[in-house]
Amino acid sequence: MSLIFLDKIKEIKMRINFLTKILPVGLLGLFILTTGGCIYIDAGGFWGAQVKYERTVPLSAPLAPGSKFTAQTHNGSIAVSGAETEQCSLTATITGRAPNDEDARKIVEKTQVTLESSGDKLNAKIKKPYLHRRQSVCVDLEVTVPVKTSLDLATHNGNLKIENINGEIDGVTHNGGVVLAQCTGNLELETHNGSLNGREISGDLQLLTHNGKILAAYSQSAPPVCDASIITHNGSVDFTAPLNFSAAVTASTYNGSITTDLPLMITGSFSGRKLTGTIGDGQGNLHLETHNGSINIR
Repeated sequence: MSLIFLDKIKEIKMRINFLTKILPVGLLGLFILTTGGCIYIDAGGFWGAQVKYERTVPLSAPLAPGSKFTAQTHNGSIAVSGAETEQCSLTATITGRAPNDEDARKIVEKTQVTLESSGDKLNAKIKKPYLHRRQSVCVDLEVTVPVKTSLDLATHNGNLKIENINGEIDGVTHNGGVVLAQCTGNLELETHNGSLNGREISGDLQLLTHNGKILAAYSQSAPPVCDASIITHNGSVDFTAPLNFSAAVTASTYNGSITTDLPLMITGSFSGRKLTGTIGDGQGNLHLETHNGSINIR
């Protein structure tokens, strides 16, 4: 395996270890509610009676194919789909919660969502008001961009859904799942509490979660050589390779089994829970790892 690929794996493991250490502390005193795309976390006790106020904000801006779109929301989900277009169309759903109608409405009205352009980059910017105890705001984003667009997406409490994109994709959430469909490019997705599901994908791949299963299914038209690193702590790993797949393979689990439907030549010892080997000519790299769960290679 290349040194660069091994360095990436070491970096991912360090992040997993860090998250494992802080998890018990982070869970103390947290009360989590989920509604729609939003996840509410209360560190101060019961929410009590809550009033919800909601409005939608439609926005659009020019966005040429080959550009980059970025978005960040703390509470809320982000869904991006590619289309044959030369603009970005965004719908923001703003949901405010407070003990009374007036405060909930003020929270929503004071929350601003704008599209700001800089060179070949378009940024969805969200400005939220100061929130008092028992107040919250969630901003869900539903976005359409050109198929050939690179993405940089981040949320803390919410899901990520990306489909029909050809470009580099970076996506991070802490509490939420990640779904990829028909995406091509350098794909890097991460969550802490949630599953990752990628179908009909192509290109180099890096998927990381702490609590959740991972499914990664390459398109049968994808190139046979890629670098893929898939790591979870609690969950199974299911990997479907492209046709004529060629890679050096490492796979390990602590509580689980490893199975493969592909002809894999073992180059080291195989205990049923850890293996090293090659598929095809071993040109690419495939690293699969879980602590509690099984690994399937198809």
